[in-house]
Amino acid sequence: MKCDSNLLEDYIEGFLENSEQQKIEAHLQYCKNCQSEYEQLVNEQKALFAQLNKPMMTHSQADFIMQRIQTNTKRKKYWHTLKINVISVAVIVLGFALYYWNSIPNEVTQQIDESTQLVEANSSEQKDLSTAGQVPSLNEPFLDVSIDEVVENGDNVDIHFRVKFRDEYQQYHDNLYEQIRTRYQYKDGADQLQLDHTQDDFFGKMRTEIQYAIRNETGQLIKSTKYLEGELPMINISSTSGGGTDVLGERIYTTSVPSHTKPETLEVLAMQANVFSLYETEVSAAQLQPFQFENATYIIDALEIKQDTLHLQISTEGDPEVRAASWEMVINDRLIVSDRTTVNLINNRTVYKLQFDGHEQIPSTFKLVPDTVKIIKQIEPIVLELD
Repeated sequence: MKCDSNLLEDYIEGFLENSEQQKIEAHLQYCKNCQSEYEQLVNEQKALFAQLNKPMMTHSQADFIMQRIQTNTKRKKYWHTLKINVISVAVIVLGFALYYWNSIPNEVTQQIDESTQLVEANSSEQKDLSTAGQVPSLNEPFLDVSIDEVVENGDNVDIHFRVKFRDEYQQYHDNLYEQIRTRYQYKDGADQLQLDHTQDDFFGKMRTEIQYAIRNETGQLIKSTKYLEGELPMINISSTSGGGTDVLGERIYTTSVPSHTKPETLEVLAMQANVFSLYETEVSAAQLQPFQFENATYIIDALEIKQDTLHLQISTEGDPEVRAASWEMVINDRLIVSDRTTVNLINNRTVYKLQFDGHEQIPSTFKLVPDTVKIIKQIEPIVLELD
């Protein structure tokens, strides 16, 4: 296999399928470059997890939506006041835009020249969210984790565990899923995509994952998918594989440890999920504006055509705990999925680089929608016995 930094990162985090893990492990046996990069990524991961050991969100998604509604109401009520202050606001926001521009990578090819106030979620988003039901709070663990079975397998012990949404989250996302899959046209023709509920592409986008540690009866750390300061695991290279079920978002994972380590407990350290969102924002190619999504400010850094391919770059400060996993475009009510996507943390900014094939010119207007929303929540450890 070829050297692949993205696959190597997924391998370290334990999110690869079994076949990909085996390829990576075989590749690491002889590739000096990847061995060096592996060590570097592990060290970076340790530093990152040290920074992530902070309190999580202070506002729920529901509070965020209500805040947006209140903001829109105030704007209508005091519009005449805003007219007076609009020049001052434009100057202030332009200053922020120039600050962000100086912070983004050198690869940026199109600067934001005319920046105004942040683009708010449009009225259709507010309507759609209300029909999906109240957004559940993320101030408490939102996943259920259970041990399915522990099996002796030669010199190893295979641990099978199940991760799924808690009931209130499951109901909310089931309702949201039904809206998402019929919201846009997903083919060039006028017909909407209608696939089997358990097999369509959207069903597989919903993922629930955890970061965990396995310990023996004395509390010694056997393995961990999360850096734990001051603790060295007994084994350094391990793998986790997972597969979906017929329940939206539910996953069954398998991880193995040597039998001689005598695993006794599995500790859930953090919860992660990719979920759907009805958020959308209008984009004008002639006047690229920053926009707000889940309490983070996003900037369109580049928008250009190269060899019949539309190149789009978007970035936001840091690595938000709730952020878009990727971005897609909607043109004339038709969803267009990126043909090539990379997401990297560069100069402390999360940078999305997207390519859309088959475009001879930049569309004058389009919508940006999140592919899915990635949520990571650090929690107090939940200890499960490995009976």
